[in-house]
Amino acid sequence: MRHSLFSAVAALALMAAPAFAGETQTNTAPTHQNATSNATAKHGSASGLSLDNNAIDQSNFKDGKKFDPLHQSNSADTHQNATSDAFAKHGDASGTSVNTNEILQQNGAIGGRGPVSERNSAPTTQNATSKAVSVGGDADALSANSNAVSQGNGAGR
Repeated sequence: MRHSLFSAVAALALMAAPAFAGETQTNTAPTHQNATSNATAKHGSASGLSLDNNAIDQSNFKDGKKFDPLHQSNSADTHQNATSDAFAKHGDASGTSVNTNEILQQNGAIGGRGPVSERNSAPTTQNATSKAVSVGGDADALSANSNAVSQGNGAGR
């Protein structure tokens, strides 16, 4: 009985192995952001602010206790558009458009074997446009884009 039970468990393990052999872990985080502001004032100041913030963490670590997939793929496509318009008559006009994007993609293993193949992708498009017009006051327009991407693949043994 002991021999047949061992054989059955071994057979089940061999049948399950191919199912895990090609396992792929995929993380995707597509982001599309649009921010638009319009400010108008006839007897005072006008201020318009358009702001897009995006923060994505796609970290995958093996701690030596869990099954690690053979293929790891992280994708974080980001498209941001910020537009601000300000018009003031007899006052100040201020238009500000800001896009910020921060992506962390990390694959690794601690105390074990990491994935056979690892892919990190973070294509980013950003557009910030600001306009300020003032009749009888100051006009300020600010447009800014910020993009920070950290990608790492490694295994600590």
